[in-house]
Amino acid sequence: MRRISLMVLTVAAMITTSAFAQQHTRNLAFASDFQTVPVVANIAGIGGNFQSYVAIYNPTSSAFSVTAALYDANGTKRTALIPLAAGELKTYNNFLDAVFNGFTGAGAVTFSSPDTSGGTRNNRFIVNTEVRTAGTRYSTPIPVLEFAGSSSRSFAPGITVDSNTRTNIGCFDQSGAANSVKATILDNTGTQTIGTVTINLAANGWRQTGVNSIVSNGNVQFDPTDSAVCYAVVVDNATNDGRFIAAAEYKP
Repeated sequence: MRRISLMVLTVAAMITTSAFAQQHTRNLAFASDFQTVPVVANIAGIGGNFQSYVAIYNPTSSAFSVTAALYDANGTKRTALIPLAAGELKTYNNFLDAVFNGFTGAGAVTFSSPDTSGGTRNNRFIVNTEVRTAGTRYSTPIPVLEFAGSSSRSFAPGITVDSNTRTNIGCFDQSGAANSVKATILDNTGTQTIGTVTINLAANGWRQTGVNSIVSNGNVQFDPTDSAVCYAVVVDNATNDGRFIAAAEYKP
């Protein structure tokens, strides 16, 4: 009888623990009233034309408009309004061309919605995006950022540059002033410096450049002088299939 009681208590504990975990587990992706996409493109590059696919969804029961703000390499800001009905989903196979009147080039985009009555932020939306090689099925998913970057050091681990693979690195200035980011290329031990790249950003500017240092499974250390979000993209030279690495901040 005692053994049965222990089994019952054990099962009950498992059920309670599971329910508690479900209630307190939070998905990292969630609807918001402000989101940043660190890179969007409509540009010819190595191996093809690169275009950004964007899906934007209004999960609420109210209609509202989302303001898309595009920032280019010079920090020039262009805005466009995307009206969304309640529960509406809009998709764009070439976002910059469709929303910004045929814009060619690349940059970063922020999405924002107005506050609701009383200053509450209930006009929340969901964004999904990737950069595609036009005319192929190859693409690179791009994470949407909810929080702004800071001036802290950040790292993008797992980059490779060789005859088969290239790596691009980029940053988006969020400080509102000119910003210089030192990118240090480290080997796979994280102790040996293989090369450095300086990314000079205009106020609110975006810039991407290639890594020329040969490295296998290395790391990029970003040191901005002011607030910025940075990333690396590792690309297969044969297919243009990419792996996006959002730089993770680390401040001891």
